[in-house]
Amino acid sequence: MTHNTGEILVIEDISNILSDFYRSILNILPSVFEALTILIIGYIVGRLIGETVRIFLQKFLGLDKWLAMRGLEDAAFGIRISHLSAGLIKWYVYFIFIAESLSRLNIEALTFYLNIFILYYPRIIASATIFIIGLILSEWLKEKVVETMLLFKEFFGSIVKFITATIFFLVALDILTVNVEPIYQLIYFTLGGFVISFSLALGIALGLILKDELRPYVKKILHEVSKQDVDRGDET
Repeated sequence: MTHNTGEILVIEDISNILSDFYRSILNILPSVFEALTILIIGYIVGRLIGETVRIFLQKFLGLDKWLAMRGLEDAAFGIRISHLSAGLIKWYVYFIFIAESLSRLNIEALTFYLNIFILYYPRIIASATIFIIGLILSEWLKEKVVETMLLFKEFFGSIVKFITATIFFLVALDILTVNVEPIYQLIYFTLGGFVISFSLALGIALGLILKDELRPYVKKILHEVSKQDVDRGDET
């Protein structure tokens, strides 16, 4: 009798556990359904907005074609600007709907951090935009330098491109609230040393190249200086 009673109690406990689990599933189902609905709507809305941005930039403004006509389509590492912009906007919409769906499931910690990221996300968009503009501008400036008759134009064009891209990169990092002061100091000292070294090398190279042409002028200057010294000695 005692053995049978124990078995009945175990069965009742299992039945209660299963009943509680079933009730909890029934209670959470509406929230899960709402969360899934929000995710589906967010996916559709995000795709629509992303495609709208891409078509506007690519078809209406002709941004990719304009860059290709000027040979700047590879300035941003071969990434199409219209696709990149559409992707950034699309994921911004996705994150908003994901945060809303998580709130329906009462996942408070994840929702909290995701909302912080959503508030920060516009900085990512602005930073990426600034950096892409810097890459395009730096490539355009390099081409303009190369088109000139300047000596060592390829070298100077690369230097202009590097400096321009670096400036925009640092501005992009600053928008992301990254401390760029140590980077500024490093670049300042690096460029300073480079300019001094390049100036010395250029001076020595020009001196070696033009030594024959400059020799008569140097002799004339030395002759004038020695003549003035002799005249001063005679006066004394």
